[in-house]
Amino acid sequence: MANFGEYVVAAFEGLSPNIDKIYDSAKLYTIDDWINQQRALTGSAGAGAMVVPGAHLVALAADVAFLMNRMCACSYGIGAIKGYSKLGENILEEEDFAIVLAYWAGDEDIKSMVTGKGLTDIAIKVGGKTGAKLIAKAIAKSGVILVGKKLSSKVAVKVGAKFAGKLAAKAGAGFIPILGAAVGAGINVWFVSDIASAAKEYYEAKCVALHRILN
Repeated sequence: MANFGEYVVAAFEGLSPNIDKIYDSAKLYTIDDWINQQRALTGSAGAGAMVVPGAHLVALAADVAFLMNRMCACSYGIGAIKGYSKLGENILEEEDFAIVLAYWAGDEDIKSMVTGKGLTDIAIKVGGKTGAKLIAKAIAKSGVILVGKKLSSKVAVKVGAKFAGKLAAKAGAGFIPILGAAVGAGINVWFVSDIASAAKEYYEAKCVALHRILN
């Protein structure tokens, strides 16, 4: 039986996003167009990974790694578009995606920060234009999201559980010709769409918080 939690954690640890490059690539898109581009990429990859019944189990780890990569790019791209359109600034921080993942996975500490005024309080505390690039670092530390560059065990368990059910469904469907490819594509598209919703909420809250210290 595949250990989906290990696949997910390994995929996160394998990320090395160039956030400045993502900012430049994404900032002039509409959010819908950016999300649709990532959906198309992950849908195609998800279908391709499930084409050969049985062999799809070998391809699953690579599919999860690519999916995590696109979820990451989708999330940062949304931040780039919101930051550019609302503030004229690159508001991306490396820690952002870990926070989005934790929020998406239902971490209560992060949820209260994003939906309450916790981000604004942190923004005021760090203060100024230089401090604007320290907000996610402060959140990640206060919410115990990251240990070094790795997800904390608390968050890793929540994120792994969020992935596990749908990855198990994908693994099972992969034994059925044609259906497996359709299910693989659909599940990947669902993951991108769902992380996009979390990213929109997080970056909206971050823009509101940053507006307090940049204007």
